[in-house]
Amino acid sequence: MFVCVYFLLHVLTGSSGELVINVSKGTEQASVYQQHISGNLTTNSVKIQFISPQGDSVNQVTDLKNRVVITVYTVPGEQDLGQDGYQVFCFVTAYTGDLIPTEAVTKLRQKHSATVRVAEEHRGTVVQENPVSLFVVKAGVLSPHIPTLCREAKGSTYSSVAELARILKNPTRHPSIINNNIKQYQDAKRCGEQSVSSPTNCICSLPSCIWWFPCTLKYCRSASGEEHRCGIRTCSKCTTHRFLVENPSACIWDRS
Repeated sequence: MFVCVYFLLHVLTGSSGELVINVSKGTEQASVYQQHISGNLTTNSVKIQFISPQGDSVNQVTDLKNRVVITVYTVPGEQDLGQDGYQVFCFVTAYTGDLIPTEAVTKLRQKHSATVRVAEEHRGTVVQENPVSLFVVKAGVLSPHIPTLCREAKGSTYSSVAELARILKNPTRHPSIINNNIKQYQDAKRCGEQSVSSPTNCICSLPSCIWWFPCTLKYCRSASGEEHRCGIRTCSKCTTHRFLVENPSACIWDRS
């Protein structure tokens, strides 16, 4: 919030900085969790990391240089169903401009570290269709962060032709990065509509929310009339990613 999170006025000597905050949706029964946000001036990127109240790990890197957002979800297995491992899903989308600059992120500080942060503005829920999968080792043409961030999701890194067109000026020049599943995607049913034991492809939905991020800068005017940065405006947003999986057992949380 503006009264508790502020910018240092001096220039930091490092190339990165991290802010650790307590975050909540803001409702009476909402859980509180810890979120890490950091900026890296060398790569011109911003990272947001947290473990959701449901136990999913979320690692989102916004590559401002290439205007790409990479979001990695690590979903633990359902132990009650005998699933001891975890699944990793990676999604690549175009940057929409709803984040303060990297340099400003590196200067974020808070006066009271125990305070629970609630965003000033909720920007709703976006449903992102991801009918194509990407070859991770070749997707560095989109962002150099992808091969590293998505290395555990070599068969589960997703995007769409529309998103790739927004990132690349001419996506047809890079057809080797796409494993085109559009026809299968169009024909598939929702995973929650099929038996868990079914061997059929289905559409999985993975919802997630980032309940606090610095979306715009605030400016104040001094007594002499000069304008200067004096804070941030904070936002929250939710995204539901839809993507193709081999069978309903890979999407056990998405049941009717």
